[in-house]
Amino acid sequence: MSDDGRGSTGGGGDGDGDGVFRRDVLKASGAAAVALGLGGGGYASSLAETATEPASRQNPGIESYVGQDEIIRTACAPNCRGKCPLEAHVRDGRVRKIEPQIPEDERYKRACTLGLSHTQRIYNATRLKYPMKRVGWEPGSPNPEGRGDDAEFERVTWDEALDYIAAEMERVRDDYGPESVYFETGSGNNGISGTIQSRLSSLFGGTQKSWSIDINVGLGFSRLAGAGFFNVPTNEVVDWRNANTVIVWGSDIFASNLQQDASKLLDAVENGAKLVCVDPVYTNTAAKADLWLPIKPGKDTLLTLSMIKTVLDDGTYDTEFLRKRTLGPALVRDDTGELLDASDVFDDVTEDLPVAVDESTGEPVALEPETYGEYALFGEYTVAGVDCHTALSLLEEHVSDYDPDAVAAEVGINADNIRTAVRWLATRGPGGIASGYGVDRYKYGHTFGQAYAILLGLTGDFGRHGSIQGSHPLGGSYDNGGYDAPEDGPGTTSLPQTDILTAIESGDPYQLKVMYSQESNFIANQMPDRQRWLEASKNLDLIAVADMHHTPSVQHADIILPASHWFEREDVVDTWGGHPHIMYRQPAHDPLWESKSDHWMLVRLAERLGFGDYFNRDKSATLRELLANDDEVDYETLKEQGTVKVSTPVVKFTGEFNTPSGRLELYDEDAPTEGGVTLELPKHIESRTADDWDTAEDYPLMFIQKHSKWRIHSQYEYQNWLREINNEPQLDINPKDAAARGIEDGDYVRVHNERGEMVVKAKLNDGMQPGLVNTDQGWWGSDYVRGHHNDLTHTDVCEVTGNFAFYDTRVEVEPAPSDVDTSKYTSDQPTGSGATSAGAGGD
Repeated sequence: MSDDGRGSTGGGGDGDGDGVFRRDVLKASGAAAVALGLGGGGYASSLAETATEPASRQNPGIESYVGQDEIIRTACAPNCRGKCPLEAHVRDGRVRKIEPQIPEDERYKRACTLGLSHTQRIYNATRLKYPMKRVGWEPGSPNPEGRGDDAEFERVTWDEALDYIAAEMERVRDDYGPESVYFETGSGNNGISGTIQSRLSSLFGGTQKSWSIDINVGLGFSRLAGAGFFNVPTNEVVDWRNANTVIVWGSDIFASNLQQDASKLLDAVENGAKLVCVDPVYTNTAAKADLWLPIKPGKDTLLTLSMIKTVLDDGTYDTEFLRKRTLGPALVRDDTGELLDASDVFDDVTEDLPVAVDESTGEPVALEPETYGEYALFGEYTVAGVDCHTALSLLEEHVSDYDPDAVAAEVGINADNIRTAVRWLATRGPGGIASGYGVDRYKYGHTFGQAYAILLGLTGDFGRHGSIQGSHPLGGSYDNGGYDAPEDGPGTTSLPQTDILTAIESGDPYQLKVMYSQESNFIANQMPDRQRWLEASKNLDLIAVADMHHTPSVQHADIILPASHWFEREDVVDTWGGHPHIMYRQPAHDPLWESKSDHWMLVRLAERLGFGDYFNRDKSATLRELLANDDEVDYETLKEQGTVKVSTPVVKFTGEFNTPSGRLELYDEDAPTEGGVTLELPKHIESRTADDWDTAEDYPLMFIQKHSKWRIHSQYEYQNWLREINNEPQLDINPKDAAARGIEDGDYVRVHNERGEMVVKAKLNDGMQPGLVNTDQGWWGSDYVRGHHNDLTHTDVCEVTGNFAFYDTRVEVEPAPSDVDTSKYTSDQPTGSGATSAGAGGD
């Protein structure tokens, strides 16, 4: 069953006409949500707006509680690492209940509260219903000042909407070049939509982004180990039960990774593993840990260096692993700081190989990858007339000033607890570090990635059962045969998100003029220094947004395209960063109203742009074509089973490392420079977390934006069940910081810095250390009395990775003005069966 090729491409509807719709008109009333019990197709009309009131108020209907459920295999795949296969129970044409589906590997049968709430999300009252055009926008006359909260929209047909977009893309291509059309895909879904958009962008010659979010630690780790980007690949998560010590670092797994990782971590704990949590906040995970290390913000590299020193001082390093698989024994020239090259020592060696010293003979030898020898790990040597030290000797000298006693006060952790944690890791057998994304959000977080790669090299925690290098298993993927980048197209230009901003803002490196966005709530909600992005977007002549729900980014669009819910479309879902399956989505019913899948939209847009021959209107045929390129995943088998487990190595980092030497490069001779500091070995560098930062006196509190268990980024934002528990943004603040500012629990406060402000309720929280405050990320602008959490963040990035530093943010907090109106939190709330406003959105 496919949702493509059916129905009209025109306006359709129930006699609603083509009137002007204000923002609130795009939100159906709560009474519409109540009427969703109508059987058959009645709910579709009950949620459609009429000239007077929703049809649901005219005929509320009767819920049917009898009959036989049809069970549909589908999948949840927002930007979390659960990506759980689900079963949707359908009765009378409506999804009534969600349960976990048993995948091919039954150990991955999981689901969370968010996934189970799709019964509300699919029928949520803020589903976008029809294609719309912003009043005041016309081709060649974009009127960008009309975007935003006060924007009004009028209904158009699908033909009109796609014609507008295609015409603007062609005009901009002629005037500025094809790269001035930006094809934006967020992380709001993990089906084939991104692949289809990438194919169109490649044929058109457009621009797409590369990431500037959550890549700091992975890239720092990758410099040494040859793998890492979004976090670090690690053993398949079912292998975690074999770990004897797990250090969860900068991640609240028991709040934000409940579906897969948390259950497997508990398996390890039940098997006797020691659990350590490194986090500045007393989180759900810290509460369940054997040892909590309450690190001060931004001190992660410093703490890791002290752990490295402890292992070296104790002599608990893995000698065999260091000799066979690392550059620990490699000789480093004293004169240049480069590795001594074997071709400069041996006449018969021409390839670039490091040199070590055979400890038993004292003679130099070429250091081959995956080769064990009795190599000297420490010492000073003169070889071929060149004075050298081993890399491990340089590391030992480098960490000599970082004894736990010396750093304890600065990192905020008892020195004995530092030693205990790392001694567990080094002496209890296999284990590792499950690093989350917290450290990524400091400007120089990549140095932590470099540092803990070295620490795990010392303990030998690579390439064996029970070793953990990150919290990001590879998951399952399939080979699409390069479908997303046809060879006969001009190809896509890739810009990091930092450059996407300047390209929109100032034409550097070139001017972006059109944005087609899907599965994304970035520009108006999720980007740091949000006001800068909104101001920059005024330079775009067209913003077209495809989404299921009325997100803040939709409110800043010129053309709105209503996307179908995941359960209304056939799809194939991979599981990057999760369990090793490919999953099939069988539609539970037709798309509601005039919503369409992204495939449907993009194929018809491609036809208008002259690329129709490269696409198939029938989505099932597209899925068959994609999967035909993979040897393991067959379309018919996948459709029949719901999931197919694919082959992935259970144990990662076996064999040669993907590095120039083939070894774990504890010493990086090709190290980048950061602010004039070279990083052959990791160094502690700080930005706004430093006590002597320029604005520390004016803005003494560090401000982070943790991930919440109640949403995935900005998705699931307005779900009735969840809103009953988590109904407004708040500021977690230590009671001492609150008392110093005359703030009591439940008071509304103004959080501000030189960029912006927000007004939220204060929540006194002993789990926050003094000097640190938090508001969970993902809240929309409409949730705040004033401002937004991303009005406080900034776009300052490091030289090495260009990664946004959300957590490197300083603020001050004061009581809110007495005239602040907070009645929105006590009236018209989307909670309970009589909810009056509900919604959900893209990522």
